[in-house]
Amino acid sequence: MSSRRDVLRIFSLCAGVLAGLPRLLQAGKLALGLDKAEKLKKVGGSALLKIKERELLFVRESEDSIRVLDPTCTHKKCTVEYHAEAKALICPCHGSTYDLEGKVLKGPAEKPLKAFEAKLSDDKIIFSLD
Repeated sequence: MSSRRDVLRIFSLCAGVLAGLPRLLQAGKLALGLDKAEKLKKVGGSALLKIKERELLFVRESEDSIRVLDPTCTHKKCTVEYHAEAKALICPCHGSTYDLEGKVLKGPAEKPLKAFEAKLSDDKIIFSLD
């Protein structure tokens, strides 16, 4: 039989897990707290996160700007990596290079990465997957 403390502990754990997940906001927007992605607290930081069964690359571009992109290279479907010193996304497989808007800077890729609308608000990333 569970004690009251066990029930409260389980409830607290569940509440903590749910609080850490992105929340659905009005008009299909999602929110992710910066406390859930430590690397994004600093300018130049990046994080590859799985949100709603989708892998997304988050890049902290400036104090008040963040980018959210699909990290799948449009050439051969490898996962691009963010290189802060170059301020570019580079595919480790064949060297395709993209800017932070997802535009191709260097092939062999010809199509841009999918970029999503995103903004920072009160230590949260507000973004859309549309």
